[in-house]
Amino acid sequence: MPTLLTLRERCRKRLTFVGAALAVLLLSNCTDNRVEEVCKDTIPRADKGRFVVNNEGLAKDSESGVIWYRCPAGQRYSNYRCKGDTLNLSWDEAMAYAEEFSEKSGVVWRLPTSDEMQSVTEESCVGPAINHNVFPTVDSANHWTSSKSLHQNIFRCAVNTYNGRMSCRQARVLEQPFMLVREGIYNPD
Repeated sequence: MPTLLTLRERCRKRLTFVGAALAVLLLSNCTDNRVEEVCKDTIPRADKGRFVVNNEGLAKDSESGVIWYRCPAGQRYSNYRCKGDTLNLSWDEAMAYAEEFSEKSGVVWRLPTSDEMQSVTEESCVGPAINHNVFPTVDSANHWTSSKSLHQNIFRCAVNTYNGRMSCRQARVLEQPFMLVREGIYNPD
C-alpha cells in the first residue's frame, strides 16, 4: 500500500495543539495538496523507465546517452545487487576518487553534473525520488555533483535524492555520497 501524506495533512498534524482560530489562519497557508508517494511503492517491479541495464552494473540513459554505475560510489555490483558500504566523502575527495577510479579501471568516470543527477530523479514520488529498479541502494541524502556553486568557492552543488532538489550551498568539506557516470560504448549484454 503506498505511503501517502499530503502537505495539508502534515500541516494539520502540526497544528493539533494550536487554538481553532489560529489553526484556520495557519491552514490557509497550507494549500499545497500534492501527494507524496514513496517511489518503492509506486514504481512497478522491473520497470526501468528510460534506462537499459546490463549484468555489469551499468545503466544507460536512453535520453541522454550517459552511462551510470547503478550503485553509489564505494559499493560494487554483483549478482544483481549492490554490495558493500557507500562512501561518504568531501567534494574534493569525491572528485579525486573518480579520477583514481578512472586511472585504475582504464575508463573515464566522473561525478554527474547537477542537471544529470536531477534528470534521474522521479518527479512523481519521494523517499528516495529514484527508480529503485535501476539504482537499488541509493539512500535519501544529498549526493555530490561535479557542478560548482556560483556563490563562493567553499560551496559545491548536491542533489537531495529524497525529492530531487538541488542545492549549491553545500560546504565542500561535508562528507556525502555520490554516483559515478561515464560516456562511451555500452554493452547491453
